[in-house]
Amino acid sequence: MRDQPPQPAEIHALAQRMGNREFTARLQLEQQMRDRCGAGQGRGAFRLEHLWDMYGCIRLCLKVSRFWNRAHRNYFDIQVVRNEVVLDRLPAAFDGFTILQLTDLHADLHPDFPAAVQRVIAPLSYDCMALTGDFRTCTFGDHSGATRASIEILKDVTAPRFATLGNHDSLEKVPILEAAGLQFLLNENSVFRRGGDALYLAGIDDPNFYKSHNFERALAGVPEAACKVLLSHSPQTYREASRRGFDFLMAGHTHGGQICLPGGRVLVHDHSSPRRLLSGVWREGQMQGYTSRGTGASRLPVRLNCPPEVTLHVLRCAKRV
Repeated sequence: MRDQPPQPAEIHALAQRMGNREFTARLQLEQQMRDRCGAGQGRGAFRLEHLWDMYGCIRLCLKVSRFWNRAHRNYFDIQVVRNEVVLDRLPAAFDGFTILQLTDLHADLHPDFPAAVQRVIAPLSYDCMALTGDFRTCTFGDHSGATRASIEILKDVTAPRFATLGNHDSLEKVPILEAAGLQFLLNENSVFRRGGDALYLAGIDDPNFYKSHNFERALAGVPEAACKVLLSHSPQTYREASRRGFDFLMAGHTHGGQICLPGGRVLVHDHSSPRRLLSGVWREGQMQGYTSRGTGASRLPVRLNCPPEVTLHVLRCAKRV
């Protein structure tokens, strides 16, 4: 990790990538978050979390019910999920192309977490990695601990690494993580080529709290008929992404509920997306989607009836012979 924090000029240079309007809106909201110490970002059941200690109440309930130790062990029991995605427009040259998705690391929540993730991903084989936001636990303040932990998780990864920012993230971490080899897609796209064929990977900025996403910029230069994969921190962009002609959307944000009833029934969520999009495979029109349960955990290092995951998305050509 580089020793010096990013200079103001480095931060303002990001406006050219994500768009001036989106950059200004995000920067203003980030400052508001710092001024009011993160209060008020939540939606749904989370919108009043700054008025009462919701997570303290959850901790107490888990301990009184004697579920705390089990839920804490589950936090480190990171599952490898394989998701095969058959795409009509995927060129045959990309049949089997595999994307490893990590999301919602909240990497500074527990000191043993980075090593746990490293152990899980070390033996996996994939063509590129996608991280769909929320690198840190808090929504404001110093991000250096989470940034160091994220770099530690990724230090041995040799495949191309792409990322988007989440609602817990700030623009300050972009230059630092990019210096460590991570490429952010800030309303941008990148292309993989095999012979004369192409596969486009686009990323939008956080659509949940900052609403600094811009599909037009993310699709700039992408042929309409091309096969397109979208990284979106939250699945709430599903309708517009489908209208824009994306073939596959990868998201996180929801944690799959994190603490669920038996069978994975979600108890609490922020209502930014319908329940059918909260975890796993889903479809909207011609577009396929996947919402990860998340690799880490929010606020408390616990999971119940909702194991953490890293996901191997294996793209398959519908016309393969």
